[in-house]
This record gives sequence, structure tokens and C-alpha cells, in this order.
Amino acid sequence: MSDNLEDKAIKDKILEHALQHVPFDGWSKATFESALEDANLDLETGYRLFPKGEADLPIYFHEYGDKKMLEVLAETDLSEMRYSEKIAEAIWLRVTVVESHQILIRKLMATFLLPINMLPGTKLVWGTADKIWTFMDDDSEDYNWYTKRMILSGIISSTFLFFIGDRSEGCIDTREFIHRRINDVMEFEKFKSHAKGNPIFKPLFRTLEKLPIRNIRGGVDKSRYPGWVPNEE
Repeated sequence: MSDNLEDKAIKDKILEHALQHVPFDGWSKATFESALEDANLDLETGYRLFPKGEADLPIYFHEYGDKKMLEVLAETDLSEMRYSEKIAEAIWLRVTVVESHQILIRKLMATFLLPINMLPGTKLVWGTADKIWTFMDDDSEDYNWYTKRMILSGIISSTFLFFIGDRSEGCIDTREFIHRRINDVMEFEKFKSHAKGNPIFKPLFRTLEKLPIRNIRGGVDKSRYPGWVPNEE
């Protein structure tokens, strides 16, 4: 096992123990230190793996959920689904991988709503949206690269806000909520399609199409674009 994989296994172990304390102590220093103690690890090791200590734990938890979502997506047959249904399924799977951690998600969202954490939280949701579109082989090369991720980020955020208060069996109400939001977006896309042919809106779309993000999936260094998230190997 390489050092990198070994560190990852230790981080997963710390997170596993931390999840036992979050319902009582939140994503706090007490949770971080208790998790290290439960895992028989010292503070030096903990801060080496999580340099910002307790501030890094919720970020790692979110990224862990993204990883699990992609693993389940890779094993899911999406071949008979329409594109909108595939996106809805991906969001639903992102919910199901943390369905048993509803209280933790509530505390996670409360943490990321703090002013100091709003930017990292926004980046994480954007990253989830980007992972979903990348998995779907999105080939956008213009402003749609941004609008797709922006719209999906909004759906993901509102879905989890709904989820933390969902008391239905198997969170079926959350699944129905996802489909309603996707349908709303599809209606907007129909409007946008008609708007492109409208003389009033044509100048706006011509301007958008000339933006420098047009070659974002070409040979350009995409890391210079705001919101771009490198894909894990």
C-alpha cells in the first residue's frame, strides 16, 4: 500500500469515528480530537492529514459522499433513461449515500452557512455538480459549461435543504422534489431555446457565445477558469 493510500485509509478511519460524535458536538474541535482518540492517533498525525483540523472534516465528509455517489453511478444502468432522468438519478444517489446521516447533513449545512464557511461550501456543491456533468460526458464548450453547473448546484443545494426535513418513508418526498426541480429546469430550457430565436434576446446570446470560456474543454488550461475543479485520477 502506497503512503497516499495509507493516509487515505487513516483519514477514512478518522472520519468514521468523527461521525459518531458529530450528532452531539457538531463539526467541532471536540469531535476532531475525540475521533483521533477513538482511532488511537495522536494530534500530530491528525493535523498532518487534516491541516485545518475540525474545519477540514466536513469538507472531507462531503467529498467522501461525492466519491460514493460516483461509485454507485458507475454500477447503475442509465442506458434506458432520458438525459434529465440521468441527472435526477445522480442527485438522488448523492442523497442516498448519506441518507442514514440526516442529522449530520443538517449540522453540515449549518456549518457551511456560517459566513466564514460559505465560500468553501459553495465550492463543494459546485464540485458535486461538476462531477455529475463530467460523469455524463458533458461536452459543453461555451457559456453552457457554467450555466449547467450553476443550475445543477442550485438543485443540489435545495434538494439537501428539503432532505434534512424529510420524514417520509425512504425519503420518497425528496425524490419527488428532485423530479419537480428537474422538470422546472426543463421548462426553463424550453424557454431559453425559444428565446434564442427571439430578436430581443439574440444580442444577449451572441455576447455570451463570444465569452473566452468557449474553449474551456479544448487545449486551454482550464485551471484558470473560476469554478473549475480538477478531476481525481
